[in-house]
Amino acid sequence: MDQENAVLEYKCPNCGGFLEFGEDHQRMVCPFCDSQFDVDQVIDHNANLETGEGPDFQWDESSTVPLNDEEQSQLRSFICPACGGEILTEETTAATFCPYCDNPAILPGQVSGGLKPDGVIPFKTSKEDAKTAFLNLCKGKPLLPKFFTEEQRLEKITGMYVPFWLYDCEGDFQGQYKATRIHTWADRDYNYTRTDHYHLVRAADSAFVSIPMDASQKMDNAIMESIEPFDYSQIVDFETAYLSGFLADKYDVEALEGQDRIQQRVKSSLNSLISGTIIGYHTVMPINTRVQVKHGRSRYVLLPVWMLHTRYKDKTYVFAMNGQTGKMTGSFPICPKRTAMWFGGIWAGVTAVMTLLLSFLG
Repeated sequence: MDQENAVLEYKCPNCGGFLEFGEDHQRMVCPFCDSQFDVDQVIDHNANLETGEGPDFQWDESSTVPLNDEEQSQLRSFICPACGGEILTEETTAATFCPYCDNPAILPGQVSGGLKPDGVIPFKTSKEDAKTAFLNLCKGKPLLPKFFTEEQRLEKITGMYVPFWLYDCEGDFQGQYKATRIHTWADRDYNYTRTDHYHLVRAADSAFVSIPMDASQKMDNAIMESIEPFDYSQIVDFETAYLSGFLADKYDVEALEGQDRIQQRVKSSLNSLISGTIIGYHTVMPINTRVQVKHGRSRYVLLPVWMLHTRYKDKTYVFAMNGQTGKMTGSFPICPKRTAMWFGGIWAGVTAVMTLLLSFLG
């Protein structure tokens, strides 16, 4: 089989079932016999298994509508080694599930060679943690649609590894400011004001490490930034075993495309930092400031995120939780019917109270 179109699935040494990465114990777990194994142990076992190719599927061209060139360029086809079913994915997918047997499937061609990540932060929180966090986030929101917290929908919460670029660089700041201090006093005859003028000069060098930027066009930058920060000290060397049981994408935003955005973050950070050193003045006016960003480098990593997308009245609502720290964000719809009932109930309560008060006053 073409290595680029191969599918990698890790088998249990005990029962032959397909293993998933267990975030609770940071080990590979078999959902069939409950066995647990170290990642390195599973990789060695998988490497020693005799490999075989799946069946060569040929679709009946007379009964199918061919994809156009643009559609074909955005899709990839793989064969599941467990059941022989065809797994059709987007061109950026690196890990998924077989739609026929639901086994976790890793697409090693998407995370090898130049596409191989420099590191990965394994999941530290479980799907149950994400469900609980989501339900807690929904508490105290009586206007949510009824279906929003149903168990069937909670099962759609999905763990995925999101591609990120981490940038390291240095920032060189030079700035000049005009500042004033105003003194006032009075005697028996006059009020006095004295204004002292100052010329301030500031210079600073700062090193920035692991400035993150999500490298997927499908991800909303604001949502990804809202669940930061990640603890980058817990990055480990990338192994495909960490992807088992989760979805994963490879990057489709090149590192160079993020340089302008990173430079703006560095400049904003340095300007804010230097401004915080100018204290004790009544007015401060910048004359000129300059920030030079230099010695930049980037690393490609996969970071864990729990996601839930909900479509309601032609609008998509997203819940996201940091799969390492548990920090979360979410947007919520409002049900018009529940809103009407809620305000109707309030109005009915107010009317009843007013009627009772009038009866006492009468």
